[in-house]
Amino acid sequence: MMRWLARIFLLMLVVSAGGAWWAWTQWAGPGPQRAENTDSVLVEVPPGMTLSAAADTLVNRGLLRNRTVLLLGARSQGLDRGLRAGLYRLEPGTSPRELLANLTSGQSVQIRVTVAEGLDAETTASIMGEALGFKARRFLAVADSLVRFQAGAGNLLIPQHSVARMDSLLAQASLPGIRSFHWCEGYLAPDTYFFSVGTAADAAAAHLVQTQLKRLELALSQVRAQGAVFASTHQLLTLASIVEAEARHEEERPLIAAVYSNRLERNWRLEADPTVAYILKKRGKRMFFKDLEVDSPYNAYQNKGLPPGPIGNPGFSAILATAQPDSACAAMFFVSDGKGGHVFSRTMREHEEAVQRFRQSKSAERRRQN
Repeated sequence: MMRWLARIFLLMLVVSAGGAWWAWTQWAGPGPQRAENTDSVLVEVPPGMTLSAAADTLVNRGLLRNRTVLLLGARSQGLDRGLRAGLYRLEPGTSPRELLANLTSGQSVQIRVTVAEGLDAETTASIMGEALGFKARRFLAVADSLVRFQAGAGNLLIPQHSVARMDSLLAQASLPGIRSFHWCEGYLAPDTYFFSVGTAADAAAAHLVQTQLKRLELALSQVRAQGAVFASTHQLLTLASIVEAEARHEEERPLIAAVYSNRLERNWRLEADPTVAYILKKRGKRMFFKDLEVDSPYNAYQNKGLPPGPIGNPGFSAILATAQPDSACAAMFFVSDGKGGHVFSRTMREHEEAVQRFRQSKSAERRRQN
């Protein structure tokens, strides 16, 4: 009898050891391979997804043979509720143990979003919303609120320009069916960003606004160190947005900023085409003389001084150039040279001659094309 019991006990040990070994190989061994495609697989884990649903996704994507192995392994390690939302890049052949480690690490693939210099607030919100999956209007509402709060705290506007006055100006400037004006215009820093999947509109808006505010503070700190003074952060940003819209070459930004600064000092109208293009949403499109007659406080042909606010989101380079315009530049005019740059002139006569040369070169180009 004892001999039989010993044999049964030994058999149980062998079976138990074999079972444990099989379970371990299923858990830590390589997952399914895909001979026809060895590329990594992107798997999205949305917020609130259960481990059971994630296991089904892994099976359907050919990354996991047996969902039970993953679920039991997770339970044994206390990670059955440790799933982290995100976008994960997973390799075929990865063991269930490594799959679980990836999905509970939170080290997800980030979404790259590029916001180019000079884009307006509405375009920026659309780019952010499309990339990150939220409503553009929510992004704008949060960004507007953040900037308006900063203005109310006295951090942006000159004392004469109260928040209520800006509210009135923005409402007055809006053209039904064409352009709505936003507090956050100019305050959404252009850059290439990396966001995690599921980033909310509130967080994204706050990040862009805070980035631009930090850049403005850095630019202003350099100006203060040189003894220069700007009436307000908002005015600096407004002029920088016009410089951004005009400049095509890096080296021309301080010159363009100098021309506009010279005009402001002499109480001239800025006569900046980009302000009208912004009002009418004609950025990059052909402008006509009738466009310059649009009734708006943003029209720099009709009004002296700066517009009520920025006409786009300037990059840091344009902000720095505006804060530190070329002090040696006495030019009052500039016009395209037809090659992506500009010709700068001190007098109206020089400017008219430059304009005439530009028109002649354009006419010659059209004749060659025909």
